[in-house]
Amino acid sequence: MVDWKRNLTFLWIAQFLSLIGFSFALPFVPFYFQELGVSGRGALRVWTGLFAAGSGIPLAIAAPIWGALADRYGRRPMSLRASLAGAVVLAGMGLARTPGMLMVFRVLQGVFTGTITANLTLVVSNTPEKRIGLAVGIMNSAVFAGDTLAPLLGGLCADRFGYRLSFTISALSLLASFLVTLLFVREEFQRPPRQASKPAHLPLRLAGLRTAVAPFLPVVGLIALGGFARYLATPQYPLLVQEIALPSLGLATQTGLVNAAAGLSVVLAGIVFGRLADRGGFSRLGRVSALAAGAFTAALAAARSIALLIPLRMSADFFSGGADSLLNVLLARRADPGRRGLAFGLAGSVRSAAWALGGLVGGLLSAVAGFWAVFLLGGAIFGAVGQVFSRASSGNSNSNGV
Repeated sequence: MVDWKRNLTFLWIAQFLSLIGFSFALPFVPFYFQELGVSGRGALRVWTGLFAAGSGIPLAIAAPIWGALADRYGRRPMSLRASLAGAVVLAGMGLARTPGMLMVFRVLQGVFTGTITANLTLVVSNTPEKRIGLAVGIMNSAVFAGDTLAPLLGGLCADRFGYRLSFTISALSLLASFLVTLLFVREEFQRPPRQASKPAHLPLRLAGLRTAVAPFLPVVGLIALGGFARYLATPQYPLLVQEIALPSLGLATQTGLVNAAAGLSVVLAGIVFGRLADRGGFSRLGRVSALAAGAFTAALAAARSIALLIPLRMSADFFSGGADSLLNVLLARRADPGRRGLAFGLAGSVRSAAWALGGLVGGLLSAVAGFWAVFLLGGAIFGAVGQVFSRASSGNSNSNGV
């Protein structure tokens, strides 16, 4: 029998290393674009938006496929695939010579990676039902712990040694994540039997799919809205920092400080909201966290200094991270255990599509109207998520009182 606590420990390490890899260099891509020859404020904001969207659409298409394969062949192989592919892609980004080459590797990242969804699916498939809330919160803390430490170290490295070395270190971290999963994570997976009967006609198969996804489809919709709201501004933060930066520190270092402070707040959110999730009360917790995220996101429109930007972003990310933790727990509990690969694959797909659309809309809106419009729109969407959270979390009849 697989020790779920042991698996959770090593998957936390693998998740942490994978996020170290992705967050060590990628937050500074707007500055890397300038090194690759992109000039002009408007062009840079558009390229940044395109880069943000570049992995989202392919990932949205690929995630359900990987999720279905996880349900068929096991979750551990999907985790190994995602981390190894990430190592290869990030190494390629460090070798790019033009913005177009960088975008090609970004698209490949979307097709073949997806470590967060792969590792989270593996965790919930081996965790007792009553401990899923805690496990999801702990895994979310790994994501944002990586997001906390990596930008700070990556910014220092980029300012001192350049952006290409940062991508090399990123690739090595993803490789380490792959090795941790390969050597220490176990899975007892029983492959579902093949149907001996004649395959159903397409309308019947579609009806069966609709029945399978119906219990968790509203949750997936809220995950998409939250991802869109959050990613409207996320790719634009480095460019905002560039405009209000202190002259006494390196640009990448200050960007890393902003991202690290935000990541720290979401580490706390993952732990706090993960524990609260096991006690129930999703409607009230979700509503409060989403509305607070909206209020602080909108307040970011007034940030005109690093000293103000950091606490506002920490507050916004704390509550948006809390809402995301609650939605992941609710998704795991709504989905049938045999369909969790499908559930998290579908959620990863729509989240990625929302990130792509959010990054693109945020880049275009920022270029036309400025950063303030991006923050106000994101705040309004989080407010809408808060208003409808209770409807999505109602109607669950399991014993956990969700």
